Amino acid sequence: MTAFMPVTLRFCDNRTMLVGSVADAATALGHQWPDKTAPGYVEAARLVGLAVDGTCTQRIAFDAFIKVAGQQGILVAKPRSRAHDWLDAAAGP
Repeated sequence: MTAFMPVTLRFCDNRTMLVGSVADAATALGHQWPDKTAPGYVEAARLVGLAVDGTCTQRIAFDAFIKVAGQQGILVAKPRSRAHDWLDAAAGP
């Protein structure tokens, strides 16, 4: 089971990876990204490293990771399932 809702990344070499935990994110950071010198990437890598060490919350690190993946265009968007719509409706406005 993953710690977070898994996301799919498509790296520059066209490989894909399902990422659902900080440990997965740490592995994914080692793959081919469009710009590993970008400030967002550097910050996400720092936060993921701190989360692995236990000195940063995993949620903050994972959110930074997802944000930079989106900024660099490697986050694969998937349509929401009907289950998400049901859960949103059950949660109310």
